Amino acid sequence: MKFLFADSTTRGYGTEQHGAALAIALARRGHTVRCVVRGGSSVEAILYQSGVPCVAVAPGVASSLRLVLRTIALARRERPDWLVTGDGRFHSVFMGLRRLARARVAFFRHWPVVPKSGRTRRMLAYRADRFILVSRFHREEYHRQGMNVARAAVLYNPIDTDLFHPSAEWRAQTRARHGIGASDVLIGYAGRMVREKGIFAMFEALEPVLSEFEHARVLWVGDGRDVDELRARVAGSAHAARHRFLDWQLDMAQFYPACDLIVVPSVGAETFGRVSVEAQSAAVPVVVSDAGGLRETLVPGVTGLITPGGDSGALAAAIRELLADRERRERMGAAGRAWVCANFSFAQIARDFEALLGEDAAGEQRLAAPE
Repeated sequence: MKFLFADSTTRGYGTEQHGAALAIALARRGHTVRCVVRGGSSVEAILYQSGVPCVAVAPGVASSLRLVLRTIALARRERPDWLVTGDGRFHSVFMGLRRLARARVAFFRHWPVVPKSGRTRRMLAYRADRFILVSRFHREEYHRQGMNVARAAVLYNPIDTDLFHPSAEWRAQTRARHGIGASDVLIGYAGRMVREKGIFAMFEALEPVLSEFEHARVLWVGDGRDVDELRARVAGSAHAARHRFLDWQLDMAQFYPACDLIVVPSVGAETFGRVSVEAQSAAVPVVVSDAGGLRETLVPGVTGLITPGGDSGALAAAIRELLADRERRERMGAAGRAWVCANFSFAQIARDFEALLGEDAAGEQRLAAPE
């Protein structure tokens, strides 16, 4: 099949990486894939590194209009079978191209809140050939908010399990680079530094943990509006020297193997939880909150632990439980790697997407149990 993806974002967090990852997964399956993206964006960098052809529109005056015009021109020339986007700016454009290029449209939605516009809700629910959400929770939440999800399908984020993998070399290099000793136990966080991601609940949970485990260290990776407040709280802690901060990294593959566990402590509802799955792909156990779709990113008690969102005491207990048992961490890591490869790999998600596009009615993605 022939696919045309379009995206206007300049950021590079999990939501923005989803479309690029799916485009790469389909290209590796042998499909013809073309993308229109904003020049200089993280999405362009990801696609360029993977060899997927893309048209990059330089930022500047009227760049949004130029993105639309290049998308229209490419669709008319390439005549794709499917037009795919998770970017609402392209909804109307793709619906017009649906007639002009005689292509079908697949619209992804990542936000936990339904669109405010009744026109957009009707377009997604009734007119799009495929309307796709990113977790079962996401579908249930849209239904709870009153949107018609009878035709909405569920497709999880694809993860590059060849890129995100265990590596003793990366572990040693990353730890040495940031002053983490070989015998230290490293707790990692990766994501936006905003209150709703649970960063302050995590900080509160870590205070007693660091007092109890003298070899525990913390590595924070990300940026956001609350990073200065978090840094200030850490600076006032008796354990300040055991924390490290890094800006958000586009290439996170070398970060995960350096960690002994990853914490995803969100207090706001997450539609999915890409960091949790990437970490498990690298054979790192996770401690996640029960915020929305995060529950679907692990096998509780087998590949990681779940705690109530915002409960710093429960979060501390879960972290403490894994820090105290290296063999359990290793078992969880191995189980997590196997589970992610079975359910979220590029090859598997591409097959699931192919099946979804071939269905007359919406389907729900299955999850294989860990062995």
